[in-house]
Amino acid sequence: MKVVAAGRMDVVRLEKSRFVSFDGGVDVYADYQCPDRYRMLHADLGERPRIARGAGYSSAAASLGVSTTIIDMSRFDRILWFNPAERRIAVEAGMTIGDLFRITARNGLWLPVQPGYPAITVGGCIAANVHGKNSATSGTFEACVEDILLFHPKHGEVRIDRTNHYSLFKLTCGGYGLTGIILSAVLRLEPLPGTAVAMERHFVSGCVEALKSVRSLAANGKSTYTWHDAAPVSQTFGRGIVYAGSFVSGDSDILGPMDYRRMTALSRCRFPFSIWSGVRTRAMNSAYRWSEKLQPRATEIPLFKWLYPFAKCPYFFYLFGRQGFCESQVLIPNDRCEGFLQDLQRHIVGKKAPAVCVSLKAFKGTQALLRFDGDGIAVTLFLVRSKEAQEFLQTLDTLTAFWHGIPNVIKDSRLSSSTIRACYPEYTIFREQLHKHDPSRLFQSELSQRLDL
Repeated sequence: MKVVAAGRMDVVRLEKSRFVSFDGGVDVYADYQCPDRYRMLHADLGERPRIARGAGYSSAAASLGVSTTIIDMSRFDRILWFNPAERRIAVEAGMTIGDLFRITARNGLWLPVQPGYPAITVGGCIAANVHGKNSATSGTFEACVEDILLFHPKHGEVRIDRTNHYSLFKLTCGGYGLTGIILSAVLRLEPLPGTAVAMERHFVSGCVEALKSVRSLAANGKSTYTWHDAAPVSQTFGRGIVYAGSFVSGDSDILGPMDYRRMTALSRCRFPFSIWSGVRTRAMNSAYRWSEKLQPRATEIPLFKWLYPFAKCPYFFYLFGRQGFCESQVLIPNDRCEGFLQDLQRHIVGKKAPAVCVSLKAFKGTQALLRFDGDGIAVTLFLVRSKEAQEFLQTLDTLTAFWHGIPNVIKDSRLSSSTIRACYPEYTIFREQLHKHDPSRLFQSELSQRLDL
């Protein structure tokens, strides 16, 4: 335990603890504090690097670092005010999107951009500029943010929005916590389109076939995502399911059961080894596909279950065991996606990469700075963490650059600065703006150090 004298008669108590990125790729012991009063955030930590931490669900180590003091924001989780008539709500950064959804949905409102797990915090959603299943119609989380209250020791508390400090606002949305501590935000809500979701299952024989289906369904305003068997077997690779959802009204429970298993990076590591491997991966993927075939092609499900599919069933992540998993998500331009998917299949099967599954999602937006956004198809790949997976992902980096794609910084804990420089045209602009705002580089993480930010 370490005690640091702070300004204004405050005392900051720093403790040492273990922190692990959700994918298991980064495992460190670091100093941390868990403040419950704003004055503690103003305490003098000197020039030591620090970073704010939400719930810790990023696969990349965006909120931890071996030489970084971690500031846990989980106790700042209040609603500051709520104006349903104006469809606006102000919340502290530690508020989870699941808790926020409970409150707004009862008033017929919601945030249209919802990442896939309810324990993720609003501050984390802003810092990573997350997306949901309806990226082609609702964009990324930045679209929901009206203004942000940001704290930096050298600048104090500053309210930033699209009128005041616009460049800092854009730098903070998708800035990975490197511009300062997000204290609170005003969010714009939209009317909840329905009380449940009508879900359809479309079975496909491969990823290219799914690509056509995703584009067609997204053009009709449906939220879509896919699941594909990615085990390195040419006869079965790509077989999968396109899930399409549309809101429906009626007597259905507007929320569905809200209890869920709260997994963490450490609780995910219960098994000493990965269940996903070789023959077992092929068998489990086949069993999942057939179990889905036994379900009705069209069914109505609670809204909560559609928004947060892993909330009730986190076992997919548990099965990777203590060694963890590798996750890679890349956004490929529409006119290049078919070629990329064919190349991806050829390399996974040819190299016998320890891949588990692939998922596709349609995107529509504008790419800037280091934000994972733009027009195209997001391709997500899960692999068993191993030497072979690490080697294959280097090949994937090359493929992504060749097909003019961009990797999602928040999803991959081993991305290099050279890959990000090659794929993101505004890497240098982001870095220069960050250093102009924070010349001392007080806010750092393993992610920022790895990417030379």
